[in-house]
Amino acid sequence: MDKNTIFAFLLIGLVLLLWPLYQKKILGVNPQQQQTEQVASQELPDTSPVTDSSSSSVEDEPVMKVAPKRTLAPVTYDAPPETLFIENDKFKAAFSTVGGGTILNWQLKEYPKVVKDKLTGKDVKKPVDLIPSQPQDGNLGLQLVFPDGETFDMSRRVFKVAEADSHSIRFTSMVEGIGTVEKTISTDPDRYALDVSVTYLDSWNQPGYADIRFGWATGLASTEKQVKDEDTYHQAYALQGGELLKEKKGSTGIKEGSTDWVALRNKYFVMAMIPKGGSGKAALLEKKPEPVQVVDYYGNTIKWKDFNCQLYQATKEGHAEMELFLGPLDLDLLKSKEVKLEKTMDFGWAIIRVFSVPLYYALGFLGRLLGNYGLAIIVLSILIKVVLYPLTRKSYQSMREMQALQPKITALRDKYSKDPQKLNAETMKLYKEHGVNPAGGCLPMLLQMPVLFALFRLFRSTIMFRLATFGPISDLASPDALIQFGTTAIHVLPILMGVTMFIQQKISVQDPKQKMMAYFMPIFLTFIFYRMSAGLNLYYLMFNVLTIAQEKLIKKPKTEAEA
Repeated sequence: MDKNTIFAFLLIGLVLLLWPLYQKKILGVNPQQQQTEQVASQELPDTSPVTDSSSSSVEDEPVMKVAPKRTLAPVTYDAPPETLFIENDKFKAAFSTVGGGTILNWQLKEYPKVVKDKLTGKDVKKPVDLIPSQPQDGNLGLQLVFPDGETFDMSRRVFKVAEADSHSIRFTSMVEGIGTVEKTISTDPDRYALDVSVTYLDSWNQPGYADIRFGWATGLASTEKQVKDEDTYHQAYALQGGELLKEKKGSTGIKEGSTDWVALRNKYFVMAMIPKGGSGKAALLEKKPEPVQVVDYYGNTIKWKDFNCQLYQATKEGHAEMELFLGPLDLDLLKSKEVKLEKTMDFGWAIIRVFSVPLYYALGFLGRLLGNYGLAIIVLSILIKVVLYPLTRKSYQSMREMQALQPKITALRDKYSKDPQKLNAETMKLYKEHGVNPAGGCLPMLLQMPVLFALFRLFRSTIMFRLATFGPISDLASPDALIQFGTTAIHVLPILMGVTMFIQQKISVQDPKQKMMAYFMPIFLTFIFYRMSAGLNLYYLMFNVLTIAQEKLIKKPKTEAEA
């Protein structure tokens, strides 16, 4: 291995070590997004609505007639809260009449979650539920925002059920001095989404003059074993005027502007409120000061971020509509919304996205074709080796030629040790005479680096690898944990990767001065890759095995010629 290749490996390790810092500093809170505006509290008594004059108003619209005085009388309940259900091929969800359809749970039928059975201690699977289990309300709650800035919160008001079936529910609520609010939620058989429509009629039974503030009062639920790792992906987004807002540490305040959507995501799933019939007026993304406590797969209590997100939407003749999406972070599915919701997915830096997006589609195609994503990874490693073979062959030839010229280069260094410029000139002349490219040895490695970084992103946060099995490996997106001692797991694939890398180094390194690197680099990269996903380690293991076979194949003609 020459110095350029060693430098390339060190650079890979350095970038992987610094990746968490990049996520914290670059993907974290943007100080320029902090606002001095404060959002009024939504914590209301259970039995009476409250006006909130401290809430900041969005852009006012002209009032065509004088609205009646809003006398906020105490609420009287005709009946206790009820729970209703909507179900289709993709999800089953429970809704409360509180708030006119507050979401109590949202179970995805096609995506399981692995939990440990308390009685047997064995792993069992149950449907993923995207709604946090802690007692919080307000998810899909709404507020009326009047032209004078007054806000009437209906997120904790018990609505009546006017009409309901397995795919839709229509809620109504009449408030003295306010008017009537009708809220309808509905879905179709093959969707991860609800259509939400709100109609507001004032006390004269005419279209009311008030904007709608749709709210999401919690974060998303944790769905994975490694809660601490998953929490790094848990954050809020909004797309305004083509600019992507992110929030995971503080609050954006009320950000006015043309709003395409407001969203929340964890590692593999996303919630999005998408206005229909025009863009929203404003958005609020807020991480609550106090996290919630969740119990992970191993029984540990872990802190989990909690959020408050709101979408401000103008009414047209007292009517507003939006789509609520709650489903997987699937690139094609998000693109089908045609509102750039795929921006909630992270495929890495711009230079890495050039590789990660095509690799995403390539692995998806191979996985569907072969019926297994582990086989898809192996086939992909073979294809990449085949594509790089001509360059790799030239690289080995260049390395051998460089080794053959080493005595002459050493002689030039001794001869021109006091004249660096002359030494460089004579060295380049020597390379030219023998047709040697000194950079040729590291070209395949340079091409492999962005592929490796792209796969690092894909295996960590792409849902198609989540719980994908390959032989004894139960999840290609997580460390393999093939050997288990109680709660302690030994990851076998990175160890095998290090062993094959050591063998490959022993074969390729000819210079005695570089022998130490043959021992150092496998140990170093085994340490770096030890807690990385099984899919990434499987790829690198296969890459090393194919490299060993390739080196044997390339060296074989030379051995026969010498014989």
